[in-house]
Amino acid sequence: MAFCDAHLHLADSADPEGSITFASGAKIVLYSASTNLRDSGRNLELASRSPDLIKAFVGVHPSDADKGLDEKELESLSRHATGVGEVGLDPKYSAVTEGSAQLRVFRVQLELAERLRRPVQVHSRGAELACLDNLESFDPPSVLLHWFEGSELAPRAAAKGYCVSFGPAILYSKRLAGIAKGYPRNLIMTESDAPVTYSPLGEAVSGPFLVPTVVFFLSQLLGLDFAEMARTVSENSRRYLEGKKG
Repeated sequence: MAFCDAHLHLADSADPEGSITFASGAKIVLYSASTNLRDSGRNLELASRSPDLIKAFVGVHPSDADKGLDEKELESLSRHATGVGEVGLDPKYSAVTEGSAQLRVFRVQLELAERLRRPVQVHSRGAELACLDNLESFDPPSVLLHWFEGSELAPRAAAKGYCVSFGPAILYSKRLAGIAKGYPRNLIMTESDAPVTYSPLGEAVSGPFLVPTVVFFLSQLLGLDFAEMARTVSENSRRYLEGKKG
């Protein structure tokens, strides 16, 4: 049985080798997202050592958008990567309005994903509507909405064939469970978002080892056998990487 951690940050982990070793034994493919260009280079290095296990996504996170963007370097890195991410918008860090650095950097990266035909991973916290509005102006081969909380916008995202990845927070978040229950099964993926921790689950709980637990929760929520849920998520993840929407 295979699993997929569709969104984590190996380059930010205090023990990336530990996560990689566990994932190898547990048959969990890792889609490692980046925060900035330095992380992007590190993710490419990790993926080059274990290409079947680690898929590198390169990009600039909203938290780093105000620091500027070397577009030529980003394009060079993207040509060697599986996908583009983590990109998006988040008003927690800075403005996301027209003319803002965040919005410009987001659009530059969406254009790059479209042009190079790379799947994209999108951060949309607090800016779900703005992210969907901008996504619909571009045509990347496939889209993953990581930790998407826009319950009222979920039907719009589903209609576009966007995948949504659910992480350990679904174990205690009624909002996330509600989105998952109503979302098309062929668009559901799983993530750990490591090294993010989940205090309701215990002190400093984090890592890809939580992914099978998320799959089990989803199987109970959706009324599926655990093995069937695992197969569904694995197939969805494979199709996403291949740039196939829905």
